[in-house]
Amino acid sequence: MEWDRRFPPTLPARLIARENRFVLRAEAERGEVRLHLPNTGRLAWLRPGTPLRWRPRPGGRTEGRVLLARDGATWVLLDSAEAEAALPALLARWGWRHLAAQPRVEGGRLDALARDAAGRERLLEMKSVTHVAEGTACFPDAPSARAKKHLGWLVAREGALVFAVLRADAERFTPCPVDPEFARALCAAREAGLWMRAVRARVAPEGLVWDAELPLYCGA
Repeated sequence: MEWDRRFPPTLPARLIARENRFVLRAEAERGEVRLHLPNTGRLAWLRPGTPLRWRPRPGGRTEGRVLLARDGATWVLLDSAEAEAALPALLARWGWRHLAAQPRVEGGRLDALARDAAGRERLLEMKSVTHVAEGTACFPDAPSARAKKHLGWLVAREGALVFAVLRADAERFTPCPVDPEFARALCAAREAGLWMRAVRARVAPEGLVWDAELPLYCGA
């Protein structure tokens, strides 16, 4: 397979427990390890015994960084930095060009500055989606003031929003009902003409390939 993003080598492990929002304890070949979890979602499907793939990181507060976890038979990418690294390949499929990463906006940052197929520069935010239930992907899986703030920035600047569904078992996308304020804001942004797409990625320990655009349904 020709990957849109090839991942660095990883090691296998199984989840023991989630210590806190950003740290997991896992059983690896070398014994028990503490791993950084680079994902702020609730990840309710992440349970003891879940298979993981991780990268060693010597000299830090943890022994490594989680890249993937498996929900049932499906690998899920948990490191949004790897999804962002695959963003230029996705934009190229639409005839867009990636100009810069992490542009500053009002004291914060968005994910990219891009030039669309018509030659217009747009600020762009890509939201990583890891929650799927009965074929429906949704975001966010916990209330997110940050997501609402980013949405406001994009609407004010006529930007672009991409929901990157980082697992292969989704057939459609909708905002999660757990955050009705974001759902209402997203629907209003869509009605106002904000450019938005939901895109599914097929993920394996070797890499990521952008697979298909998904229907995007609006509503709480």
